[in-house]
Parts: sequence; structure tokens; C-alpha cells
Amino acid sequence: MLLFDATQRTLRPIVAQLQQAGRSGRSAALYNECLAALEQARSLGDDAALVLIAQTFGLVIDQDGYSDASIAWLLEAVECAKRCGEFGEQAHMLYLVGRAYYSRAEYGAALAYWTEGMEVGTRDGDRISWSWCKLGIGQICDALDAPAIAVKLFSDLGANLARLDSSTQRLPISQWARFDLRLRELKAVNTVNLGVNQMHQGQYDEALASLRQGQTMAQAQKMDDIASECLVRIAEIAALQGDHAQALELLVPAQKALKACSHVWGLATLFLLRAQCQSALGQLAQASVSIASARQAAKQANAQHIALRIERENALIAEKSGDLAHALESMKTAAALQTALDRGSKAHLLRHLQTLAEQSSAADREAPGYSMGLRRKLSV
Repeated sequence: MLLFDATQRTLRPIVAQLQQAGRSGRSAALYNECLAALEQARSLGDDAALVLIAQTFGLVIDQDGYSDASIAWLLEAVECAKRCGEFGEQAHMLYLVGRAYYSRAEYGAALAYWTEGMEVGTRDGDRISWSWCKLGIGQICDALDAPAIAVKLFSDLGANLARLDSSTQRLPISQWARFDLRLRELKAVNTVNLGVNQMHQGQYDEALASLRQGQTMAQAQKMDDIASECLVRIAEIAALQGDHAQALELLVPAQKALKACSHVWGLATLFLLRAQCQSALGQLAQASVSIASARQAAKQANAQHIALRIERENALIAEKSGDLAHALESMKTAAALQTALDRGSKAHLLRHLQTLAEQSSAADREAPGYSMGLRRKLSV
């Protein structure tokens, strides 16, 4: 049964409105609306509504810096989905929990929840949620500087998604539209991630093709945040090819687009890239201003991995400016951030990621469990 049909009548219009708003973008106002709706669903004991609201909430918790309090709501929704007997929705919520931890650069925790989501998705036959979790694992490969593994994973996943269709799934006709919508969104995000990692491998022509395709797909689904991120990545390719002036020009509309959809993480990345381009062009004063903007956005998004890159770049800018004391200060800050991010074994994570990357579909063997003692095992 669709969870929406199980939702109390008084909450149905709220759920529908939040779902529509969540697909259009993110904002502090939408975050607060979701929070109020979650409180209302909890007070009414409406597990179905709480799960559906949490699915939108999970897309906008960057507005609160992926706080522990926000993640706690997602974990409550995991339990609500389980009580409803909706294991596909449980897998969906596990993906969102992992996404929050990934965004905080807590990759061990993210991997734990995503492998759990793959396991639940496999048992339920939910190939969409399984694939979202698989995509997340590719993003961890990217974050751990393993673009070759990531490119293979996203390429294989894209090929599998191309063969998916609602009519071939064991779903009632009433659920086909939602399946196809989630599939289109998944394809767009996967294509963009493929392009990013092709860029990291120096495959610039392939990366541009993937990013432009992903941008078109995202625009068709009104995924403004994803489409805007593509603009930043295309500018990044220009910078990597040595055309820093063109990159700066491309970042102007990108910044406007990111601000329009309150994509704080994307803005942190944009300001950092702008600082790098300005530094390369000898515009050191402007680069320092961009670094300050990048720091502010990274702090708001609680994006520690971006904060690390910002401090490293700031050290280079300060050194170019002859401010060695400032350069040393940024290097020390970067070292502290790196130590925090390196908690846990990177090599161990990569070995596990390689195993997961080789799985091609939800029909494969059950995903191997992974735990860092961060939570109890979720029963299904």
C-alpha cells in the first residue's frame, strides 16, 4: 500500500505540499516547515506521514548543517517505516541517513547505513533505494580520492538503471509513476557523479559530455540544485584546462543559480574554485575575499571536507602574498581537519568499497555488513 494512502486526511495536503516544494529546491523556510510537520505527525501518531515528511526533510537538512537533532528525525522515520512494514521506505530512509553522515564527511557511518540500506532494499526488491545507496558508496570512493573505482561504479550503475522500467517491476500500477520519477532523478544524479569523477581522472571531454547530459536531465526534473552544481563543475573543468578567466565567467551564473535554491554546499565549492582561479590570475586580494565566503558557506553546511580544501588553498594564497604566519596558521588548521577526517582506516574503507562496487544489482548477493560501532544493528 502507498504510504500516502495510509496517512491521516488532515496531514495529506501538508505531505503533498512538502513533497512538491522539496523537489523544487531547498531553503531554511522549507526546513522549518518540515520540522513543524514532523512534530505534528508524531503528536498524531501517524507513522506513514512522518516517513513521507522525513523524506523531504532529509533533502533540506543541509540548512541546519546536518545536525545530530536533524539526523535523529531521520532515524525515527526509519523505525516508523519498519513499523508500517514498508521495508522499501525503510531502505529509502537509510539512504538519507547515510547521505547526512556523508555530507558531514563521516564516511564510516555513511557506509554503515548505506550497506544496511542495500541489504534491506535487496530483501524488499526495492531496486531504486538499493541503487541510491550504491550511488552513495561511489560518492565515498570519490571523497577518498579513488575516482577510478567511482567511475566504474557509476558507469555500471548507469547501465543497470538504463534497463529498469516500472512496467517490469512487481509493483501495482498505482506505484508506477513514483517509481519512474525516482528513477529519472536517480539517473540524473548518477550521470553528474560520473562526470565529476571523469573530471578527476582528467577525462575532460567525457566529463563535459556527462555533466551536460546530467544537467539536461536535472533541468527536466526541476532538480535545480543538481543542475546548478553542473555549472560549477563545468567551470572547474575550464580551470583545470588552464582557462581561469573563462572559469570565473562561468561561475557568475552558477552563483546566482546556487543562491536561488539555497545550495550552501555548492556555494562553498564555488567560492573555493573562484579563489583558486583568482589566485592563479594573481588577484590575491580578491582570492582572500572568496576564501572568506567559502569558509562561511562550508561552516553553515558543516562540510568539513570542503573546509580542509579551503584551508589548504588559503595557505597557498597567503604564501603568495608573503604572509607566512597566516599560511602556517592555515596549514595547522588543515592538518587538524585532516586528522579528524582520517579517523578510521581509509585503506579498510577502500577495501570494503571495492567489494561493494563490484555488485551490479539488487539481485546480487546480500550486501556485506559494515559497522564502526556507531549504531545498533537495525533489524528487519
